[in-house]
Amino acid sequence: MKGFTLTIASVAALGGLLFGFDTAVIAGAIQYLKNYFDLTSSSLGLVVAAASIGCIPGAIIAGRLADRFGRASMLRVSAICYMVAALGSGAAWGFGALVGFRFIGGIAIGMASTVGPIYISEIAPARFRGRLGMMQQLAIVLGILVSFISNYWIVNGNWYGLDNHNFWRVMLGIAFVPSVIFFLLLLSIPESPRWLVARGKLEKSRKIFARIYSEEIAPAQVAVVREDLASHQDATLREILSSKYRKVLWIGLVFGSIAQLTGINIIFYYAPLIFEKTQVHLSVLLQTMLTGIVNLVFTLLAFALIDRIGRRKLLLTGSAVMGICMGAMGWMFYRNALDNYVVLVLVFLYIAGFASTWGAVLWVYVAEIFPNRIRGTATSIAVFGNWTANSIVSFTFPVLLSGLGGAGTFWIYGIINFCMIAFVGRYVFETKGVPLEEVEQLYVTR
Repeated sequence: MKGFTLTIASVAALGGLLFGFDTAVIAGAIQYLKNYFDLTSSSLGLVVAAASIGCIPGAIIAGRLADRFGRASMLRVSAICYMVAALGSGAAWGFGALVGFRFIGGIAIGMASTVGPIYISEIAPARFRGRLGMMQQLAIVLGILVSFISNYWIVNGNWYGLDNHNFWRVMLGIAFVPSVIFFLLLLSIPESPRWLVARGKLEKSRKIFARIYSEEIAPAQVAVVREDLASHQDATLREILSSKYRKVLWIGLVFGSIAQLTGINIIFYYAPLIFEKTQVHLSVLLQTMLTGIVNLVFTLLAFALIDRIGRRKLLLTGSAVMGICMGAMGWMFYRNALDNYVVLVLVFLYIAGFASTWGAVLWVYVAEIFPNRIRGTATSIAVFGNWTANSIVSFTFPVLLSGLGGAGTFWIYGIINFCMIAFVGRYVFETKGVPLEEVEQLYVTR
């Protein structure tokens, strides 16, 4: 793999770092926001879920806009939205303003989480596509960890002028710095060569393919993409929803949705709330930071697995591990056996199970299973499902926790994880090492 390919994929994936930071930073700010705005369980759920709710329209519009204006162009728009959201959230003058700016941040996340994987899949050679596509997830994981470290640093740094009344402002506003860096780096990356072919800009596409592959291979690569697009003209929304693509569209939508129903973000968004109910003698923010470290370590492990053993085996293994962990956590809460480190260990095992399987596969799979002519819009629909489920999970978790308690809440998610095994076994097809132009044959023949 050439350094050029790795570099431009890394820049595109940085949207994932902001995605991870913006969605997880709220975990450390929750306790200060609750006191500052006197939040109830439902209003707290709204603050946390506002970013996820914003992701829904962001994901819906991103694919069509990326098809029209280009992948790199829409990533730059998402970076601008990130900057606005960070400044506004840190300076929020009231509850409504805070929710509104987090909603704008969600639009940015929805756009970046749709367009970033598309861009990476379209510049990645087939044999490296899994690992390059995973850079999005690695960036998300790094963003989550950086947000946890940042929160811990802000609260424990004895900074002049900072106290319990304004910790949350710095926690939320500091994302402006990486947002600016992301925007500036995006100015240096080229447009997707496959998108350029679709727009008839063959020479520009050939030059980029030459840097990704070689001067000798580039013309043939342009010809393959051109032939594929010539036999499949741009699809209308009505065609995308037709019986021809209905099966793969349904698979992508359900796959994107149930990835959130694993319950992973109740851990990252509400980790302090969970750890407050346990009786481990470590600070809540320190325990939360440790979850981010575990997430990073097992995401790195997945790099060695995704293009070696494939997507399906990882997903099946992960669902089983997560289901067992959620069930065991529910049992610990049911028995009120919280005066030990078992719950903390179960949380770590659960995160390890997600990070090395579903977390690794999610953004790779939703960007690679759709044919070229529908990839933008179809990926938007899959990511729309992901963020809709995320919003539901984010909003309902504090309500479920206060109503059903830890036992009932974690058992529900345990059952969902076991049900996912049946879905993967029946509908998820393997895409390891398959060129994008040949993926369609995998589901047409099933």
